[in-house]
Amino acid sequence: MRKIINFVIVCILFSAVSAFACGETSDSVFKNRLFSITVPKELKGTYEVKRESDKISVFHKDSKKAGFGGFAFGIKAYKNPSDHANLPGGRKLGELTDKKGNLYDVVLKHPTDVQYDYTKSTQAPDSYKRLYEGVNSYVVNIQGIKGSKYYNGQGTKGEDLYGEVLKKHITALKEKWDSVKLEQEQMSYMYNLTDKIGYVYYDVNADGIDELLIGEIADGAWKGVIYDIYTMVNRVPKHVISGGSRDRYYVCDDAFICNEYSSGAMESGVRVYNLVENSTELFPQVSFKYDGYTNPKNPWFLSYGSVANDDKWENVTEQTYRERKKVFEKYERFDFISLY
Repeated sequence: MRKIINFVIVCILFSAVSAFACGETSDSVFKNRLFSITVPKELKGTYEVKRESDKISVFHKDSKKAGFGGFAFGIKAYKNPSDHANLPGGRKLGELTDKKGNLYDVVLKHPTDVQYDYTKSTQAPDSYKRLYEGVNSYVVNIQGIKGSKYYNGQGTKGEDLYGEVLKKHITALKEKWDSVKLEQEQMSYMYNLTDKIGYVYYDVNADGIDELLIGEIADGAWKGVIYDIYTMVNRVPKHVISGGSRDRYYVCDDAFICNEYSSGAMESGVRVYNLVENSTELFPQVSFKYDGYTNPKNPWFLSYGSVANDDKWENVTEQTYRERKKVFEKYERFDFISLY
């Protein structure tokens, strides 16, 4: 009888050690050297987990076994923001400090291609969907371990990032800085023409970190016009661009920055950009130009990418011009919060 009891005890201890070795407890908690995540118990048996020193990746078991990857999501800690900037499918969740005081960005990464057996169905299996779409429940359950501390949302919310920038704009309005002073401070001259100025926080490039947009509180076509854009570069607020009355900026289609400009009745246009992550660079996507000086009879032009050289403009019909431009005419009409 004693041998049987000892054998049972050994089996129980072996099971506990095995569970610890692979990072899984009875509560489906998975750990690396910095943090842990908790996967809901009801998903047990549908996934596999790969652990690295600074990353935890979750895979759909059946899809992985069938040779389709099965990647559902990953959570990784990065020391340098530039290391995760512009990674496809990446979004910052918060920040973590390890026991030595090193600061990390904690980033959620989703797959950018199909990771399940699409030959059987164009729809993902329900068990895959629950892993992919239910990731928010794991986000709130991220915990720092071994002396690390995780702060959900830290380093992502505009109200925590741009306080000093807003203070400077309030000072500029109250003291009525002239155009020279505004330009020196990388601020729009429009603050010298109107005091109906407000702000909004908006994640333009979908990296999980808010940008600060400052613009005019207005209605109609001017509603949502932006005069200054700020973003975070290496966790420091940086100025991106300033606009004016004939050089207006808008957020369009949720993720693009559109620049409406006019050089008079015979020339005007729209430039469409992406804001590069962890950078102040505006990357050109497409540009539209009405240019009656170059071609009075057919003044519609478009260009993809950079428009530094005139030979990159393509002369098109009015119909083509309007059809392609229409895609970028859904402007975000922000209700700016008054600066003071």
